[in-house]
Amino acid sequence: MKALKISLAVIAVTAIAVGIYMWIAGINPPPPPPPADNQFTKRIEQEIDSLGKLPDSKFCKDFYKEVEYHIEDYYKSGRLGKNQSENDQWKENLSKNLYSAYADKFIKQAFYVFLGSEWKSEDLQSIRSEYQTLRKSSFLKRGSPVDNKFTEIQNIFSKYDEIAGFISVCKGFSYLSSGLTDRFPVSDVQDKISRAAAYRNNRLENGYVNNCTRLHDGLREIPQALFQAHVSYLNNKITQWSGLYSNYPTFNDYNKELGQPIQSEIDALDNDIYNVVNFDSEYKNLSDKWNADKKAAGKHEY
Repeated sequence: MKALKISLAVIAVTAIAVGIYMWIAGINPPPPPPPADNQFTKRIEQEIDSLGKLPDSKFCKDFYKEVEYHIEDYYKSGRLGKNQSENDQWKENLSKNLYSAYADKFIKQAFYVFLGSEWKSEDLQSIRSEYQTLRKSSFLKRGSPVDNKFTEIQNIFSKYDEIAGFISVCKGFSYLSSGLTDRFPVSDVQDKISRAAAYRNNRLENGYVNNCTRLHDGLREIPQALFQAHVSYLNNKITQWSGLYSNYPTFNDYNKELGQPIQSEIDALDNDIYNVVNFDSEYKNLSDKWNADKKAAGKHEY
């Protein structure tokens, strides 16, 4: 038993001695503390995180550009890494993460506009310009969910532009020819009115475009605009041919060649085509104007 106690004491003393030796000799030193975080990359990461938390109701291109500037500035100063290779890699990673965060936020902001009823021209211009720019980025993976959303935005604009262009053409429509044999192109007008109705009946052929109040209002106004074009044509024709009864040998000749043909055009102004509220008043004005000329023709001495 005494020998066992002596052995244990020797072992303990030996272990202590070995520990002291290893400490003095520096064998197996404790691991060094982790290197301090790069304050510049950390700041960029925080800014990218902040971008993702911005509201969907307001565009944030300026913030995106500011973060993009910081990345470029720190990169040029060599602050993103301990060497050039690390600096290059951090720039690539941060730029890619920034693009991803911004593209996702931009898409949400764009569809916030599309889901509303008031499509402001300045908002549409911002969306149109920005999605085209973002789509050119080397960071965009073709066929990805983000790329597919850009395609959806493109389709929305295609349909919006189609309908807005159609409305513009209809509202700017006019027929200036006023020869006796000229006739207002009623069939073309009917086609335009039918097309306007088809757009509205088919929800403007796009669920998002259908939200745009301005397009619905424009389509509803097309029959009135075309009706006014028809009235303007008749007014111009009446003005041009009024007072020319003295050019005819008899009243019957005047009435046959001029009076009745123009009256027939006035009578052909059909509200079943336009369905406008001011049809009766406009029709009466035209008829009264031409009847005045016919009365003057009847009193003229041939």
